Amino acid sequence: SDNKTYLVIAFTWGLVMNLVEQRVVDFVAATASKEPTPGGGAIAALTAATGAALAEMVANLTFGKKGYEDVQSEMKDLQAKAESIRNRMLELSQADADVFNIFMNALGLPKNTDEEKSKRTAAIQQAYKDAAMVPFEIGELAYQIFDLAALASKKGNQNLITDGIIAAINARAAVKAAFLNVRINLSGIKDEAFVADITTKMKAIETGLDDKEAAIIALYV
Repeated sequence: SDNKTYLVIAFTWGLVMNLVEQRVVDFVAATASKEPTPGGGAIAALTAATGAALAEMVANLTFGKKGYEDVQSEMKDLQAKAESIRNRMLELSQADADVFNIFMNALGLPKNTDEEKSKRTAAIQQAYKDAAMVPFEIGELAYQIFDLAALASKKGNQNLITDGIIAAINARAAVKAAFLNVRINLSGIKDEAFVADITTKMKAIETGLDDKEAAIIALYV
C-alpha cells in the first residue's frame, strides 16, 4: 500500500528553512522534534560542512604566519576548496527538503486510470532516484574533505593540528551517514542499472574510508 511504501522509504530529510537562516539552538531543537525535518541527511550535510570549515580555519590561521612561508600557496588553494565544499553542503541540506516534497507530490498524483497509474509510478520512481542522489552527492563531496584535512594537519599551523584531524573525522562520519540514506532509498528503485552504478561508486569510496581517517589521526595520536 501507499502507506507501507511511505513507511519503508527513508529520505535524507532536509531543512524546511535554510540552515544558514537558523540559529544552532533552533536547528538542534528542530532535529529533536516530532517533525520529519531536519533529520539524518541534513545532519550528514552539516557534519561535512563543519568538517570543511575546520580545514578552512587552519588555512586562514596559517596565512602570513612566520615559519609557513613555503605553504602559503597550498593554504590558499585549501581555503578556496574548503569554502566551496562548505557552501555546497549547506545547499544540499536544503535539497533534502526539496526531494521530500517531490516524493510527496508524486504520491498524491491521481491513480484512477491505467495511464494515471503509470505516470504516478514513473514519478515515484524518479523521486526515489532524486532522494538517493542528494545524499550521494553529500557523501561523494564529503570524501574530498580528507585531502584537505590531511594537508591542513601536515602543513598548516601546527597549533591547530587537532582541528585538521577533526575535519577528517567529520568527513568519515558524513560519508557513512549520507551513504546509509542512499542505500535505503535505492531499495525502492526498480532500475537495476542505476542501483548497481551508485552502489559500485559508493563501495569504491568506502573501501579506503577508515584507513584515510586512521592515517590522519595518526599524525597526532
